[in-house]
Amino acid sequence: MAGLLVAALLTGSGAKPAGAVGTSYWEIHDTEDFFLGEEAVGVSIDSDGTLSLGASWDSLETKFEGASYIWATARDSKGRVWIGTGDDGRLYRWAPGAGLTLVWDTEASELTSLAIDAADNVYAGSTPGGVIYRVGVKGDTTRYYETGENSVWSLQIGKDGALYAGTGSAGKIFRITAPKLGLMFSETKDANVVALAQAPDGAILAGTSGKGLLLRVEKNGTNRVLYDADAEELRAIAVLDDGSIAVGTNRAQGGGGAAVGGGRGGRNSNPYAIDVTPAGGGKCGVFLVQPDGSARALYSPPCDYVYALRPAGPKAVLAATGQPAAVFRIGTDKKFSLLAAPHEKQVLSLLGSGEGFLAATGNPAALYALGPGKSKEGRYISDAHDLRSVAGWGRFAARVEGGGSISVATRSGLGETPDEGWSEWSAESPLKDGEAPISSPPARFLQYRLKLTGGGGGAPLLQTIDVSYLQRNLAPELGSIRLYGPSQPFMEGGPEYRPPQISQTFPNGLKVEYSYPRFGPRPVSDASAAWARGIRTLTWDGLDPNGDEVAFNVYIKAADEKEWRLLAEDISDRLFSWDAESYANGDYRVKVIASDKRDNPPGMSLEAERISMPFHIDNVPPRMESLKASARSTKAAGAKPSIIVSGVAIDADTRIASIEYALDGKEWKQVFPKDGIYDQKEESFEFVIPDVERGERVVTVRASDQDRNVAVGKVLTVAP
Repeated sequence: MAGLLVAALLTGSGAKPAGAVGTSYWEIHDTEDFFLGEEAVGVSIDSDGTLSLGASWDSLETKFEGASYIWATARDSKGRVWIGTGDDGRLYRWAPGAGLTLVWDTEASELTSLAIDAADNVYAGSTPGGVIYRVGVKGDTTRYYETGENSVWSLQIGKDGALYAGTGSAGKIFRITAPKLGLMFSETKDANVVALAQAPDGAILAGTSGKGLLLRVEKNGTNRVLYDADAEELRAIAVLDDGSIAVGTNRAQGGGGAAVGGGRGGRNSNPYAIDVTPAGGGKCGVFLVQPDGSARALYSPPCDYVYALRPAGPKAVLAATGQPAAVFRIGTDKKFSLLAAPHEKQVLSLLGSGEGFLAATGNPAALYALGPGKSKEGRYISDAHDLRSVAGWGRFAARVEGGGSISVATRSGLGETPDEGWSEWSAESPLKDGEAPISSPPARFLQYRLKLTGGGGGAPLLQTIDVSYLQRNLAPELGSIRLYGPSQPFMEGGPEYRPPQISQTFPNGLKVEYSYPRFGPRPVSDASAAWARGIRTLTWDGLDPNGDEVAFNVYIKAADEKEWRLLAEDISDRLFSWDAESYANGDYRVKVIASDKRDNPPGMSLEAERISMPFHIDNVPPRMESLKASARSTKAAGAKPSIIVSGVAIDADTRIASIEYALDGKEWKQVFPKDGIYDQKEESFEFVIPDVERGERVVTVRASDQDRNVAVGKVLTVAP
């Protein structure tokens, strides 16, 4: 499987952040870290984070022809195990020494529930169709009862000898006393009755899906809610010796996840599955409900589904889970142990009590024995751990106590999934003083396999693991370089985002504060300020794959120059501003060099560089030519005179960007060139200033180029 319990524990085990290419450690220090493993067989992982030999785990049968799921199991008085399967609705029988026998290939797609009465008659509920099949004590087979419902999800033999059937999708419970003789016993007002059990006093307990209720059904068929799970499904019920009730709940998810189906379809395929993966928070949970309705959480397994519960002594239950498959022992004291995590996708059914249990799985179908007794040898396989870059290995170190022995084997690869591209498993290396060398070749991914063996002094106990490794140093990476200015000399965050301010002081004493933008640059509010005209701001993307601290050097070079000249040295920010007014007009490029030298010894540091696209620096203002002004009067009574102004704005390097005028030193007003667009280095203009006062008038004209260099001209005229 792709991780014991990885679905809910993605933030568990991990490599300690290196911060430099030095020795780093993959640490497995608690239960959640161990749960990220791929397989655990014959071992136990306790809630205190101890890995030890657990209950024996033996494969009894794996060849169920035509079956992908074992939905239900039951044991008759002779010790034979009956097995209901899907997707082809076959009923099997397994017995020690006799092996597996196909008893009945029914017409159903799925046999979802089983019950056996005191006379050893076997009953099997099915879906779709809601038919209950019976195999008599003499081997005769009959369609025992047709509920008329879509599904029979659960069966229970009552103390009164009647057969009770929980159905869907109308949430009815039937009481059946003979072939074709039954009645609707209780209506739950929920969609499906997916679990049935019996209280010590003979009342029927029912778990529903839709509202996730635990119901108590009295002998007259009336029912009342004992517990509202605030979940979409209450799927499993186990009654303990003191009358308390353990329940397993699941939350729903959208999409195609199948709680009770979802295989290849099989005969009479029907989309009957109930979705039970939680949306947010814990996906499933095991709770303890008292007869008075009070309840408390025992444990939330890091899995998608709880499928079955069985009492495991007076104060504990076994819980079977899916996605991933696992069997837990959960105590009423809230302590828990992972007893098994096979490679199948689900453990769907549990059978037994005391020390010995049977576990049935889905995807694929298999039958296992869990206990009785301790395993003499156990196996734990870790996840294929990603070290983020190619690494060489140090030693495997663990905190070990107890007797027996532990050995470790490893394998490595460059892809996430162990396959033919990975190295073979290394030879088993016994742990000596808790340590062993790692001989697998350098790679990005590493996986280890532990073998625990009992022996003198008892069984071994393992609590923490540290795998040392040394990442291969990788050069920093540089992304695109962006240049802003002169109209964007530095950036400000928007009103919704104010990152910390960065300040920079120029040689002339000017201090500039700016912020690195999250969503791109924003021009300063007063971009026309004269002090900002020469400022250029450079930003770039940069990171280090090893997590090293990166230092940057910034250089500049004109198109006609051969050598790069240093602008900034050993800076940490991915942003730099400088005053370009001291540079001659021309085309330039900047170069950024990133180095991881701060976190690596001399001779081992690496660099990366990137050069910008060419950009132009223009520090020479345009010039004003042929500037003329003439005043004219108007014949209309009371009308004021106007002034006609004309001229040419010329720049040697860049386009003219704006032309403005001011009358008698008042506010500036923009005008357009004769052709209506600023698109050339030379722009002719002519404009009229209407309604001026009579007498001598001063007209000032200002022309700016793309780099906001400014030329100013003045002309006098007398308005008649």
